[in-house]
Amino acid sequence: MQNRKNESRRPKPAGSNWTDKQWQAITCRGGDVLVTAGAGSGKTSVLVERILQHIMDRENPVEIDRLLVVTFTKAAAAEMKQRIGAALEKALQKNPRLNFLRRQLLLLNKAAISTVHSFCLQVIKRYYYLQDLDPACRILEETEAALLQQDVIEEVLETYYDREEADGLFYRLVDMYSSHRGDEALSALLLRLYSFSRSHRQPALWLQEQAAAFAVEGAAELKQTPWAKEMLLYCRQATAGWVSRLQAARRLSGRPDGPTPYLADLQAELSVLQQIEKAAHCSWAELYAALQRPVFGRLKPCRGENYSRFLIESVQQMRNACKKELQDLKETLFQRSLAEQAAELSSLAPLYHFLVGIVEDFSRRYRRAKAERGALDFNDLEHHALKILSRPESTVDSLLPSAAALQYRTQFAEVLIDEYQDINPVQEAILTLVSRPEPGGNTFMVGDVKQSIYRFRLAAPELFLEKYHAYNKGTLPGTCLALMHNFRSRREILAGVNFIFSQIMDAAVGEMAYDREAWLHYGAAYPAACPAEPPTAGEGKTVSNPRALEALFITRTAGDNGVNGNGPATGGENEIPVTDTAGEAGSFSPGEKEFDEGTGEEEELDQAALEGRLLAGKIKELLGAGGKKPFTIYERETGGMRPAAYRDIVILLRTARHWAIPILEELRKAGIPAYAELGTGYFAATEVEVMLSLLKVIDNPYQEIPLAAVLRSPLVWLNA
Repeated sequence: MQNRKNESRRPKPAGSNWTDKQWQAITCRGGDVLVTAGAGSGKTSVLVERILQHIMDRENPVEIDRLLVVTFTKAAAAEMKQRIGAALEKALQKNPRLNFLRRQLLLLNKAAISTVHSFCLQVIKRYYYLQDLDPACRILEETEAALLQQDVIEEVLETYYDREEADGLFYRLVDMYSSHRGDEALSALLLRLYSFSRSHRQPALWLQEQAAAFAVEGAAELKQTPWAKEMLLYCRQATAGWVSRLQAARRLSGRPDGPTPYLADLQAELSVLQQIEKAAHCSWAELYAALQRPVFGRLKPCRGENYSRFLIESVQQMRNACKKELQDLKETLFQRSLAEQAAELSSLAPLYHFLVGIVEDFSRRYRRAKAERGALDFNDLEHHALKILSRPESTVDSLLPSAAALQYRTQFAEVLIDEYQDINPVQEAILTLVSRPEPGGNTFMVGDVKQSIYRFRLAAPELFLEKYHAYNKGTLPGTCLALMHNFRSRREILAGVNFIFSQIMDAAVGEMAYDREAWLHYGAAYPAACPAEPPTAGEGKTVSNPRALEALFITRTAGDNGVNGNGPATGGENEIPVTDTAGEAGSFSPGEKEFDEGTGEEEELDQAALEGRLLAGKIKELLGAGGKKPFTIYERETGGMRPAAYRDIVILLRTARHWAIPILEELRKAGIPAYAELGTGYFAATEVEVMLSLLKVIDNPYQEIPLAAVLRSPLVWLNA
């Protein structure tokens, strides 16, 4: 699991609570270290302790201002400073005569513990004269930057519209990416391209490379492009999924009460799909030819009462899903041969070179607009810092440190990076320039690629994976350590998580296999789980809610079952409440009406309301509604158990924008106190949206949607 060049050079103190892996991560020296830290593994504590061990090293103490600590958010940086300060004060109380510790407390406020952007700003203020920058420049907030970008992109597009001689390429772009309602889609595309380009070290070069990728010479060259390889990989995964589902449908059909007349048809269709799957592993041409064959025909009817209606519908649903996905694949990728697609791409190459030209025009105008305001945005901080720290002759493949970067290498004894899986290529280049080169590097990186959720913000988790594999294989000098003991959750939770993710996450889907090395192992010390009531359902059994709003699938975790990796569970279960929105018997689907006995009225339920009502019932159950014994919670401070309270419960949503308010309403109807941080922002407020619509109507009274918004608003109160 690791390159053992860097070993812990200090024994673990007697009575220490650190695990062996944690202590090694804290004390190993002499080279780059990558720590893959699972959820709840104490990575922040390890990072703080490593900093403290550097400071209080008797042989080679390091002052805190000689450490560069990079965190992902300002809140994380503030928390780290607070924890380091508290630890230093505690150490000073034990050794009040150690002036070195007192000095570290004084240096803490000026220590380089910050976000990447804050560090970039420090670089710019220190070396602003190298790039002819204003050291007193202000930083644009995201909302202000977005508004300025919108103004500039509108100005750019107006310039192209107002040309005396209409450019054919421009109007082709407008036709492709606009609708009769406007060119907002084209504006969004231009801004998205600009944003993506700024996450690369040389934005203009990256844009030109993307446009040049369209100029392909025939099918042979197209087959070698990343697009074709990625699409062929997708086809292999898709065909394997169809074969697996149709095999499952055939097994269901072969059951005693299954739709046995389907067996012969399913077997014939399965044979064709298996041939398609085999062709997908050969070449694009063979897959194209295989997909021209008909696959699905008409199933034989199942007459009589000897067949299970549930099994018939299940088989039909599985088969129809395969049929639809196959048809979609044919329509999206295989309507034309590879040669025809290559010719089409080549014809689009001039168009996308023109598109890149518009993005570069926008970039120049946006840069000028920021300069007029004496401002920079967050991307500017990164790129100006990169220019300061690298020599002009640097290339994408060769990063050469400037004199400023060499000064930072001398200053920093170690560079510590938190949440390394969420870094982007520009940030990686900046931190590489201020770190010592291999071998004998001084970079300490902590993260977990399984927790990378910021790819939409242009994070590049592949940087983490490259070092993870290189360090483990020994192709690069460095140490790779894994902290997989979870100190936050109960054994039952970890067993459920490991069971699910070991089946659905692999290198093809999640870029990393969820195998034994990636499992979360139990490291906490909770008392044995004692369910408030005996379990009412066995594994896989469905429990119906009295209001028929959900089916409860209870997954038992008693015993190791090959997924816990840390001994048998202590009891309890993981519950997955499922709201059935498919209109099955005994459930509600979105838009279905329910009679409210209290008001005598019908109410319409949508999916969010269904889930809100389900959650309300579950919360009441946990708190002891209906005479049940309330769920008990371990109190860390007292070391005992207490009944659950409302404050112990949190509801996590993938997005709060459309779900939080309906769920809040259902909770409040049930008498459950709740609040949500919607975070919609100033421009999402109703009164601000009304005024923006009014301004749009003043600018152009023919805009129908803003006009309707104004007429229905309190400004007019039109209700018909």
